[in-house]
Amino acid sequence: MPLSANRIWRQLPNETRVSASEVFWAEPTKEQKQFLFAALAKAKNVREISVRRAPLGRLVNWTAATLNLPDQIANNLLQDYLLHDHLATIVSYLELLSIPHSEGIIEENFDLTSLPKERVQDAARTLLASPDRQSAELYLKYLVVQGGAWSVIEEVLPAEES
Repeated sequence: MPLSANRIWRQLPNETRVSASEVFWAEPTKEQKQFLFAALAKAKNVREISVRRAPLGRLVNWTAATLNLPDQIANNLLQDYLLHDHLATIVSYLELLSIPHSEGIIEENFDLTSLPKERVQDAARTLLASPDRQSAELYLKYLVVQGGAWSVIEEVLPAEES
């Protein structure tokens, strides 16, 4: 089964999904909120107004418990969580590749296609050998989902257990 943001989300332990949901709900954009309100209402089989009126704690728990989110939402949840809780891992990987960035966000003018496949994979192997392997794996899976130059990382990720 191909890797997707939603698949990564479903594989996370509940406590990680709760943490990611807390980070997300701390500062969602209006568009993200709208989209997630609708997705949660559908998943919980309730009216959207009920979701909008729910207290923050309930929104966090509902989000964490919803295992089938649209990829765009799951991607936003993962990105916010990684930037908030795993910035050191992101920075390590970008620096292994000498990619210019500002607090984990790659500079706009950097051409990812200029990265040789072997270099991307070697940096991924180095990151996977780091003490925080779980964080490294999560970040690298997230990158694979982004596609493009990052898709070659999938070849060095450990095989998943069924």
